[in-house]
Amino acid sequence: MPKTLPQKAVTGLLVASFFGIALYLRIALPYDQVFSGDWVKFTGVDAYWHMRIVDNLVHNFPHLNSFDPYLAFPGGGGTSYAFPFFDYLLAGVIWLIGLGSPTEHTVNTVGAYFPAVLGALTVIPVYFIGRAMFDRWAGIIAAGLVAIMPGEFLGRSILGFTDHHVAEVLFTTTAMMFLILSLKSARAGELNLGHLRHPLKAPAVRPLLYGLLAGIFLGLYLVSWLGALLFVFVIVAYFLVQFTLDHLQKRSPDYLCLTGAAVFLPALLIFALVSGSKLASASLVIALLAPVALTALSRLMSSRQLNPAFYPLALAALGGAAAGMLYAIDSGLFRSMMDQMAIFSWHTGTTNLEMQPLLFPSGEFSFKVVWGNFTTGSFISLIGLALLIYMMAKKRDEPHWILLIVWTLVVLAATLAQRRFNYYLAVNVAVLTGYVSWQVLRGAALLGGPEQPVQKKSKARSAPSPGTPFQAKWALVSLTVVVVFFVALYPNISKARQTASQTRFAPSDAWIGSLSWLEENTPEPFGDADFYYERYTAPFDYPDTAYGVTAWWDYGYWITRVAHRLPSNNPGAGATGGTPEVARLLVSQDEAAAAQVMADLGSRYLVTDYQIVTGKFHAPVTLSGQSLEDFQGTFYYRASEGSAALTPVMIYFPEYYRTMAVRLHTFGGQAMVPESVMAISWEWRNSTEGIRYREITKTESFPTYEEAARFVEEESGNWLVGSPNPSTTPVPLEAVQHFALRHAEGDIGGVPEVRVYEFTG
Repeated sequence: MPKTLPQKAVTGLLVASFFGIALYLRIALPYDQVFSGDWVKFTGVDAYWHMRIVDNLVHNFPHLNSFDPYLAFPGGGGTSYAFPFFDYLLAGVIWLIGLGSPTEHTVNTVGAYFPAVLGALTVIPVYFIGRAMFDRWAGIIAAGLVAIMPGEFLGRSILGFTDHHVAEVLFTTTAMMFLILSLKSARAGELNLGHLRHPLKAPAVRPLLYGLLAGIFLGLYLVSWLGALLFVFVIVAYFLVQFTLDHLQKRSPDYLCLTGAAVFLPALLIFALVSGSKLASASLVIALLAPVALTALSRLMSSRQLNPAFYPLALAALGGAAAGMLYAIDSGLFRSMMDQMAIFSWHTGTTNLEMQPLLFPSGEFSFKVVWGNFTTGSFISLIGLALLIYMMAKKRDEPHWILLIVWTLVVLAATLAQRRFNYYLAVNVAVLTGYVSWQVLRGAALLGGPEQPVQKKSKARSAPSPGTPFQAKWALVSLTVVVVFFVALYPNISKARQTASQTRFAPSDAWIGSLSWLEENTPEPFGDADFYYERYTAPFDYPDTAYGVTAWWDYGYWITRVAHRLPSNNPGAGATGGTPEVARLLVSQDEAAAAQVMADLGSRYLVTDYQIVTGKFHAPVTLSGQSLEDFQGTFYYRASEGSAALTPVMIYFPEYYRTMAVRLHTFGGQAMVPESVMAISWEWRNSTEGIRYREITKTESFPTYEEAARFVEEESGNWLVGSPNPSTTPVPLEAVQHFALRHAEGDIGGVPEVRVYEFTG
């Protein structure tokens, strides 16, 4: 019986262990927050959209609605009909587990576990990428790292985050794994066009099979997400670089031509069978033709014995001519393709968190988001990328290395523009960190002494004497393993636990309770609760009984899926164009104007929450075209006269308290008369760092708002009426007339977390 396990068995055990660790992080840590009493809380906003589609799909399997009247009112909304694979895959699994008639509990439970399983499965292709790129141990380290890496990838693959993002990562990682294997075997076997005479014989069978598998997973990715052309761009960009390098080195481009065709042909076929998107179909056709055109250009120039240095120029000319032809044939399609490049555009002023630039998350430079996603891998991976580029410059242009470089640079560019794409970049960081770690371990093994010769088995074997190179070598290697663990892996553990334990985007108990109240205590918009599971066709005529439920757009999918009611707008932002109207309603200073918005939207109920008057208040202000500085501002004061320490305080202006959001949510729509009103004197100051700030110099109290306002108007200098307490109004407020409070739930500092109003017209 062998004393040690074979290396393959050790590798299998390690990868299986990392898979288990990945599952533990994604399932065990958020479990109590997801399976909360009788409820299953999904942990992503868009998860409720996908689960709404799945609700209907499992009841009508395999028929999928392309229109859903429940998504928004009026007008309804489209589903993922053009890119439905994620929903079909999930619904198919649920349908099979439920034996064709799954219960609501089965739908919710399987739906909650689904992203965690897909996220853990990503460990496997990451290992094979690391092994194919560098070495078995590089793959093992990369697999271990991606299993525990905090940030976007972990956050989007925890229990209940049932969104297509985790499927995107799994499909693209698997597609790139097979593409790497295809390129390696094609280059090693010197695959050429002549091998097509016998495609089922070596050396053609392996690279072409790997290429076809890469294309299949690329195709599944393409029918899972609207923006999936990103990885088509990655692969095409790689081919452009590799074709150029091979031509400059006078190497046959045949293997690239065949690999490209093998990848893009099945992807195009899968996409054409599922979706009718003109943009994506045309892009895939161009991607399929590109390797053929690049091969023809290389062969033509070689046959004419033209200087290889002219190839990039000829390539640029050919690309320009092709772009000009496309513009002449279909200028709209050309512009749509160019619009796809907006994925690399920076938007520092956006209120959408996931679309903020990686290094400017709040409009100011910060490394916090990078560290929160990758910890030490953020700079170790950059070292690995620099090493690979250096190796390429030294003429070691292994095609799979160049693929990793191009893949990383493109995804990095997208991530710098939009922090959400950290979930893609996690794979690259893991592989590159695994590469550097492996190089360190390899260096330690080489420095520790020469390899010992393999001895034949014998019954008696003498132990190495103390101080031999063998012992010194493994002592150094063991020490290096510990260092690599604590530098590359350990810093991720606590952050991973923190990320997986947070379900920031799950609805609270108060929200779930309020939405359940809506379902049970308000009229059915279509007269029959089972209409939620029907098949729908467009155009759709809403009955007179239909009505909308207005809330901030973040909560639209919750209203659809939990309450089975029709939101006025949703996170799809644009189904009805309602978001600006709802924003104006919430910050309106005039109840009549707010009532008109409700009437125009056909809404019968309005739902407000504590966040919309605190942490999210800036969003409706911004989208209504106003400035937050008109409603509140940060000031500083000194605790005592002569004190050097400054304390910041948020002062809320009268305009804040007059908004409909504050009148309805904070004060319950009741009339309010302040008991004391504060007038505040302030001056502009400059800090020692040259930063300008507002310092409170004096305050005066008055029994009524009118007296305080009169005092401020008559005084010279900078005076204003305000309050540091958002729940204590300095201005009198009238009782609302058009909104009747029907339900309130939760408590935050004496204010309900959620309120439900009926619009009485």
